[in-house]
Amino acid sequence: MNLSFKYSRIYFIELNRYKEVNRTWEEVIRLGAKFEERYKEEIKEIVKIIPKVLNKNWPIDNIPIYMVDRIGPSFSNPLTLKVREDLLLMLVVLVHELIHQFPTFNIHRAGNEKEVNNYTEKLFEELKIDAKEQIAKLREWSEKDN
Repeated sequence: MNLSFKYSRIYFIELNRYKEVNRTWEEVIRLGAKFEERYKEEIKEIVKIIPKVLNKNWPIDNIPIYMVDRIGPSFSNPLTLKVREDLLLMLVVLVHELIHQFPTFNIHRAGNEKEVNNYTEKLFEELKIDAKEQIAKLREWSEKDN
């Protein structure tokens, strides 16, 4: 399984065509690069651990991750990760969206977000990374209408 971080200025512009965002394209690149550098080893582990936690094989071999800023949240198809100053929150959201790559979790059904967040929390426990605050924030955003 391979993750590839993508920086597409045209995607960023089109995604935000009708809404103003807080960050410039240069800030997206800076924060994205900072995130990649800070968590490159953890991301390698995450790619190995997710299938073990879910007891499923990756359904695809390559997942591009588009780094952007936008008014709305990150989303899984195409995997679009909103850059943030809180790099650990970015990592938590990335794990959440990676879990959505599995067919069981890429459909909209009641309770789906809570289940994905439970797996996200379990993965961070396996990694021994304290992300309780970030996971609580993720739950607040994603489970409110689910």
